[in-house]
Amino acid sequence: MFHICVINNWIMNCIKLLFLILFLIIQNVTIAQIYEDYIGAGQTQGVTVTTSSNSNASAEQSTIDGNGLFIEIDEASQFLSNATLGADYETIQEVADIGISTWIDNQYVMPVQVSFIDTTWMIWDHFYPQYIAIWGEDFIVNHGDAVIPYWYYWKMAWWNNILKSKDHLRQRITQALSQIFVISEKSNLQLSGPGMADYYDMLYSHAFGNFRDILLDITLHPMMGFYLSHINNPKSDPVNNIHPDENYAREIMQLFSIGLYELNIDGTRKKDANDDDIPTYDNDDIKEFAKIFTGLGPSGYWWPWEDYSWIPPEWGNMYNESPATVVTWEPMVAFDNWHQQGVKNLLNGQVVPAGQTTLEDIEDAIDNLFNHPNVGPFIGKLLIQRLVKSNPTPEYVGRVATVFNDNGNGVRGDMKALIRAIITDAEALDCSWEDEAYAGKLREPLLRYTQALKAFNAHNESGRLWNWGYQFDEAVSQGILASPSVFNFYLPEFQPNGPISDADLFAPEFQIHTSATSINFINLVYDWFVNDYYGEIATHAGTEVHNAPSYDVNDLDPVDYIYLDLDDEYAIAADAEALVDRINLIIAGGLFSEETKTTVINSVEQLSDPVERVRAALFLSFISPDYNIQK
Repeated sequence: MFHICVINNWIMNCIKLLFLILFLIIQNVTIAQIYEDYIGAGQTQGVTVTTSSNSNASAEQSTIDGNGLFIEIDEASQFLSNATLGADYETIQEVADIGISTWIDNQYVMPVQVSFIDTTWMIWDHFYPQYIAIWGEDFIVNHGDAVIPYWYYWKMAWWNNILKSKDHLRQRITQALSQIFVISEKSNLQLSGPGMADYYDMLYSHAFGNFRDILLDITLHPMMGFYLSHINNPKSDPVNNIHPDENYAREIMQLFSIGLYELNIDGTRKKDANDDDIPTYDNDDIKEFAKIFTGLGPSGYWWPWEDYSWIPPEWGNMYNESPATVVTWEPMVAFDNWHQQGVKNLLNGQVVPAGQTTLEDIEDAIDNLFNHPNVGPFIGKLLIQRLVKSNPTPEYVGRVATVFNDNGNGVRGDMKALIRAIITDAEALDCSWEDEAYAGKLREPLLRYTQALKAFNAHNESGRLWNWGYQFDEAVSQGILASPSVFNFYLPEFQPNGPISDADLFAPEFQIHTSATSINFINLVYDWFVNDYYGEIATHAGTEVHNAPSYDVNDLDPVDYIYLDLDDEYAIAADAEALVDRINLIIAGGLFSEETKTTVINSVEQLSDPVERVRAALFLSFISPDYNIQK
């Protein structure tokens, strides 16, 4: 059990010092030399390995591309910062022991471990009897809209599942995909927790599949249909001035597949004869694609009670105002009578013939986008930014895009090959990149939170790791499926004013790193490690959540209190240097500067109680610039 301790002046002084260091580092980003031609961790083009033994040629090749090397434990930790939502010491040691390639192989063959929608319903089933007890069954039936499974039930399910599951790589990729193929609770989707959970399940199941399947299934998912308004999208009716909605047609091109401008395979923009960027599409193209995405409607409705009489009869399958609350989360179905017939002219001269069904037109359109030469560099770079670094070199993007185009066996869009290419590239693994001032990224606030909990095995007696995360989301402006718009929490080409923009570099996460959110994060970390309160990572079991008495963490059943497993840290707390080195290894891959280590060690040495020493070391480490800037 932890005991609350009082913050001392030394902690406040350290906060001010480290916060100043953070901003000084941010404001002094410089450009260093880019290394392009060296062997290691993936750069094997034109290199052939021969040995005296022909027993295992693939293993021999892996000794030079880096995949088969047994790495140091700090390098394993750095790799897992890119490839997971957070890893404990034992997972880090496992990667160091078996090597990166074997770990990836093991993750790839691991079956899907959880169902977010099933967990959402399980949590709902836990609370529903309490609602009945509080309000009575008659109230529930007559006012069901007040107690349907809203967004926070799905969010509790997300935290529960990501903290318990061991398919670390799949979970990390799914979270990254959710920031590309965006839907958000900041819309009428907040009314359908199961629908949002099912959408996330769809990304989760496809994370190791093929990109084309992702593109098709997000198109057909009713939550995306509501979010970008192509559910119940009607065909043209000129007499009544009705035209197909163009929203999804625009966003599937701009955000989900090809981007705004034609790209070279290395992600740089192609130029016309006047040295201007070349748009990938125009308004006429949007109108043609909008015709494609007509005629899709919900496959049905659901309601958790027997009385359906309140549903207005005019809420037919093609009624545009049907709320997401009552629409099933099964894939949308085609209503061909509402589909725009006729020829459609798509990109690169492709013509969709007249007379096809709705789904045939959609399949053709997905193929048109999937096979566009922009997809590899566009999606590849977005995933690099989410997983590894904000400013990948064109060479890095080119290597990744090449793998997207062909996984080595003639398959385009293979997500496993794409992911491996991203997280095992030299720019992701080679230690020489650690010294490049621009070669990192600001850690997303959400990933700092997940890492804190997963690195030290958050657990409780009940096994209900349910967190609706409202306080955290509001404090740092980031939560799962909670972006303010389809453009995510931050733009991939966001440039904060100062040295970063002056150098024409990008730092997406800094768009939500403000004077308010940065200080809020420090306060949250203080709560996590000093105040025994992990930012609402306590379950709401026994406490009604919506339209009921105020929630107070102190009212929770003790079996739902969350604890971190810090026994190994307590065991070495007497040795401040060893303690800080261990924390540095687990959360930052051993990349703390000597100045940061000295600052934390000196602060810890002022304390005698081992609990306070561990808390102080964790608090100061998690707010340090060397941790928050991921290398």
